[in-house]
Amino acid sequence: MRFVTRPWITALLLGLAAGPSAARAQEQQPPPSENPVKTPGNALWASTPDEAKAWAARDNKLVFIEFGRNGCGNCRRMDVLLYPAFDFEALLISMVPVKVDLDSSHGRELAQRYGIKEPPAILITSTEGRMVFLLEGFLSAPDFYEHVYADIKTYKAFARNVEAQDIPRLPAREALDTGAELWRRSDPGAALPRLKRAVSVPKAPPAVRDPAREILAAAQLDLGQTAQARETINRLIATTKDAARRERAEIFRAQIPLAENKPQEAFALFQKFQKDHPDSPYKQQVNAFLERLTGTDKNP
Repeated sequence: MRFVTRPWITALLLGLAAGPSAARAQEQQPPPSENPVKTPGNALWASTPDEAKAWAARDNKLVFIEFGRNGCGNCRRMDVLLYPAFDFEALLISMVPVKVDLDSSHGRELAQRYGIKEPPAILITSTEGRMVFLLEGFLSAPDFYEHVYADIKTYKAFARNVEAQDIPRLPAREALDTGAELWRRSDPGAALPRLKRAVSVPKAPPAVRDPAREILAAAQLDLGQTAQARETINRLIATTKDAARRERAEIFRAQIPLAENKPQEAFALFQKFQKDHPDSPYKQQVNAFLERLTGTDKNP
């Protein structure tokens, strides 16, 4: 049996990597169009995410992905509230939109990458796949526009900073913060060199180097670099003085074989963790993994 490769510890790391929440101030929106609505947002909608990405790259735009599902009542409600609005037309001027069924192959792949669980959901990304905006569920049109314009503004400022960076010269803390944010935005490729820089800066303090190694290993695993991820996490286990971080690293190491379709090796590492850390705060999650691997209750 093959298991998903993104480890559960990723959810915890996402929380650790996230910076302060952006202010949700209402942005001044473009003036409404006088054109009648012919398609949602009077835009040309792509038929697949790959097509949307290609068009967006050609025209220097973002990708707007709307996730739905057959029988989703809130999806229909969102369409009714958003589509007739001139604000929606203005929003899509700088984007290429596409609809995706969450149960389709494209939908499942994107849901796994961006952590989307239920429709309706709206995801905006760069052409590299870097997350700009994500909203699951739908409350009201004003709530949507408040969040989307604020997050786009925050992303543009972040993207300008990323483009201006000279990675080999970055201070360790800036390299960590930017790399962690890129990884949180599902861009492990851009995160990788910055996290490596944070780890390699001479005399970088453990408060920077340890989390950089932790997130670096996750980025490497996202990119399919299992050998490198194992080397990074083993180094963290050997050097960190933080007991909780070491436990998370050991759990992460146990999940690497799952990405290699080696469940027996993963099972042995999880059992070793149980034995070594009987009172771990992560005990419940480890037990759940053992149950998943064997189909039996492994609670002691």
